[in-house]
Parts: sequence; structure tokens; C-alpha cells
Amino acid sequence: MFGLSFLQQFSARAIVTAQWGATARRFMSITSGPSGSNTRDGSKSPAANVTKEPTKVSLTESRLNFANKLTNSIANMGTKAIGRSVPVTAGGASKAYARLNRIITDNNVRRELNLRRRYEKPKYKRQRLRYESHARRFKKEVQKKVQLIMKMKDWGI
Repeated sequence: MFGLSFLQQFSARAIVTAQWGATARRFMSITSGPSGSNTRDGSKSPAANVTKEPTKVSLTESRLNFANKLTNSIANMGTKAIGRSVPVTAGGASKAYARLNRIITDNNVRRELNLRRRYEKPKYKRQRLRYESHARRFKKEVQKKVQLIMKMKDWGI
């Protein structure tokens, strides 16, 4: 959750996904390579031999730079896994997370995952689906009856 509040604090634009922690860890491993190495094979590049004068950067500025790098790297990486993404607007990380949570709930993702934890024999799957179908139909009929009663109440009957 560090990444979400950090991006929210500096109103950066990012993508909230179910794989947020893995993405942040992947970014950290990309940016913090072995110390002193500037190339992929670990050898120093000629430009690395030039000593630069350390520049003072404020903490806020360095955090903002980190947020921008993280945002750009996430945007450029694309989605590695199949999933649902929700865009985050400035300062709206909590709203985006709530929206993502609502989408997951509406699509019964958690319920499906729980059902797939164990193998379900075809006979029991048919029984469950039949039961769920009847339950849905019953629920709709009850809703219709309640609506009819409410209309009758409004009519004064």
C-alpha cells in the first residue's frame, strides 16, 4: 500500500491493479541494480569514471521524481497479467481502489476463486448451478411482489 498513498500524496497518475505490490517490487529491482554497475553486464561504462559533484535535492523533490519514474515505468510496462485496471486521477487513489473493489465484487471474482480452489464433480456442479438458477428466479419474483405491494400502497389500496 506504500505505493498508492505515495502516488496519492503527490497527485501522480498511475494504474491500480490487483498486482500492484509485484509491479512496485519489479520496478525497485530494475532501478536498484548492483552498486557501482552502470551496464547490464555489470561493467562500468566510460561515463561512470567521471566524478560528478553531488547535487542537493530536497526530499520532496526526490520523492516526486521517484513517483514520476514509477508511474512512467508502470505505464510503459503494460499489463503482464490478465486482470482489471482502473485509472487513478490526481489524489483519487482511494476512490480508484474502491471502484476496483466494486468491479471485482460485481463480477463475483472472489466467489469464483473460492469455488475453483477445489475440484467440483460435474454432478455437484450441475446441482449447484440449478440451485443458483432457481434462487435467482425466486429472488426476482419476490422483488416483483414487493414492488407491486409498494405501488398498491402508493395507490391507497
